[in-house]
Amino acid sequence: MKKFTLLIALVLVFQSLMITPYTVATTSSETLEVLRVKLERWDVEQIWPAVEGALEKQPQDADLLETAALIAFHRGDYQKSLGMIKQSIELAGEEQNRRSFGLFVEQTINVLAPFQRYETPHFIILLDATQDGILIDYLTDALEKTYTVMAAQYGFRPREKVRVELFPDAKAFYKASTLSVRDIEVTGAVGLTKFNKLQFLSPRALMHGYRWLDAISHEYMHYLIVKMTANKAPIWFHEGLSKYEETRWRDGATYLSPLYRTLLARAQTDQRLIAFAKMEPSLIHLETPEEVQLAYAQAASAIEFIINSVGYEGLIQVMNTMTRTQTTGAGIAVKEVLGLEFSEFEEQWAKFLASKKLEPLGSARVHRYKVKEGKLNAQRMELEEIKSLVARNRTHLGDRLKQRGRTGAAVIEYRRALSENQDSVPVMNRLSSALVDLGRDHEALSILKRILELAPDHPTPYTQLGQIYLKSNDFKQAKAAFEESNQINPFNPEVHVGLAHAYARLGDSVESAKEEAIARTLGR
Repeated sequence: MKKFTLLIALVLVFQSLMITPYTVATTSSETLEVLRVKLERWDVEQIWPAVEGALEKQPQDADLLETAALIAFHRGDYQKSLGMIKQSIELAGEEQNRRSFGLFVEQTINVLAPFQRYETPHFIILLDATQDGILIDYLTDALEKTYTVMAAQYGFRPREKVRVELFPDAKAFYKASTLSVRDIEVTGAVGLTKFNKLQFLSPRALMHGYRWLDAISHEYMHYLIVKMTANKAPIWFHEGLSKYEETRWRDGATYLSPLYRTLLARAQTDQRLIAFAKMEPSLIHLETPEEVQLAYAQAASAIEFIINSVGYEGLIQVMNTMTRTQTTGAGIAVKEVLGLEFSEFEEQWAKFLASKKLEPLGSARVHRYKVKEGKLNAQRMELEEIKSLVARNRTHLGDRLKQRGRTGAAVIEYRRALSENQDSVPVMNRLSSALVDLGRDHEALSILKRILELAPDHPTPYTQLGQIYLKSNDFKQAKAAFEESNQINPFNPEVHVGLAHAYARLGDSVESAKEEAIARTLGR
């Protein structure tokens, strides 16, 4: 489903290098097979000395150089990888796979050139400090908390520091990750665990941002699964466990959000649950955002079923068993640990899901990401989301009235718009904001609570709640609300001003100073 020739060729080169057995005249096929197996498991640090030893013996072997280039790339040594693939091309000619891989390495180097490197006890982070420097403390905190929590839960600690790359815009993200704008907007693919590293998109690149810290915790789980299963886990297991655990670092809510409850309930009623086999090789190949989110919900529910059946010890045993299988998949591991054929596992899971008796929330809807483009602003985009033309026009009139200082009249128009398009989040956001401006906080609170039922990943209602709590001197609640907003869109200076105030009143002068500095950086 990819659109570009380079991307198609790149996929082919990675598949051929990582799956097809090597048979060359100068380097033994046995040596290359060992390297291939280790590479598939991302054990690149372990095998690098063997790569260097083989190259000392056969420095002119084009196939070995090609393999070594891929391994170097997975180690994050992009310059060495580029030098090796160029040597391979010089020796064996500009074959399409080699050429495509070489271009991809050069592209990655160019994208990362302006990035600054940060190191934490367990991570190496690359990001554009000019654009995304304010994120580093939050990112470090979330990553290290995730590392600690998951090490305690699963008893696994990566030997090497895990590489993390944060991209400032969709164009850079595409060039270095192979994920397109379609993948972002339709399937919500804002992060990727590939090439032995975590890659994700800056929340600044999306209108309203996204749960970026949960997303990076999600991607770290993918990394652990690759390591703990020798890269044998199927997609449903990967996505299910990553979704199930993505908020644990902050003691967040369960995966069963109102949206997921709704999607699962409707899919059961309509008998349209997605077969686990259909999720392969990636959820990005599903057709709609609704299908993608349903797949996430199903997969997380399947993980819950495993834990409910055999506990975390059994879940870990399932992963350990995968490492001993010859093929990718969970069938053998499920049979050994749960005593079920995979078809029986699916049947028992479906019964487990039905036993929850989930009820749909009628107005719950799938959140759609929008990549920022040109001068398109959030206000205009939100207007376009309002389905009713009458409601859209009334909302636009309300906006104009508010701009002219006639906030009371704007409230009337927003309420009229809401009567035409009930539960419209863009309209309710405007209405609650206007009510806050008029000091009618109690009315605004009821609307804000409704918004968060419908759109828990929208930053605006959290910001408004924070402002209300500050006015009522509830600084603990204000801090919590502003932190929620910051976990979605950390580029709103009002949030950092609010956090600085809340921290100061709670007696934390250090954090207050940090937030004040960020607010100044963002222009406040």
